[in-house]
Amino acid sequence: MKKTFSLLLLFSVFTISSLHAELVYKTGYVVLLSGDSVKGDIRVNTKKELPLFEKVAVKIGESTKTYKPEQVKEYGFESTHFVARKVDGEMQFLKVLSAGRINLYELQFEVQRGNDLVVDSEYYIEKNDGTSEMQKAKSGKFKKTVAELMSDNTALVSRVQGEDKKYEIPEMTQVVMEYNSWYEKQNGGLQGSR
Repeated sequence: MKKTFSLLLLFSVFTISSLHAELVYKTGYVVLLSGDSVKGDIRVNTKKELPLFEKVAVKIGESTKTYKPEQVKEYGFESTHFVARKVDGEMQFLKVLSAGRINLYELQFEVQRGNDLVVDSEYYIEKNDGTSEMQKAKSGKFKKTVAELMSDNTALVSRVQGEDKKYEIPEMTQVVMEYNSWYEKQNGGLQGSR
């Protein structure tokens, strides 16, 4: 009995300490709707990214303030950045995968599959010129999207159109980053208006 109690106590301590180890604070910023920036430490769960798509908790000194997508324009820490955008009529945090003349975003959400609750992702793309609407980035329609949004880089469009492959998110990200780099060289760093 004493051995079982000791094992249970040890397991409980290990579980509590491992849960605590998931949450860390990383130096970051939040840009409020007013345009004011708040600098502080962003709470990050190292084992689960999903909470970053729902809200951001920033610690300033001893107090922590939590913001929802309706309350901020963007936030970030290290090389990770999120923007607040309206998706299907609701404000959401989207993770920036590539930013420039063309922006590529990821949205994570939970979905029920059978008896399991799993995390799924959708991807969105927009031309950062103030006139284009954000649209879903789908692998089956990516070549058409490239032709529409990146038509000023004919070499890139021709190459993508000529390739006989289905574009998944790593390849989409690479194409967007290549386009943004090309655009910046052509226009002296002019990114866009968003």
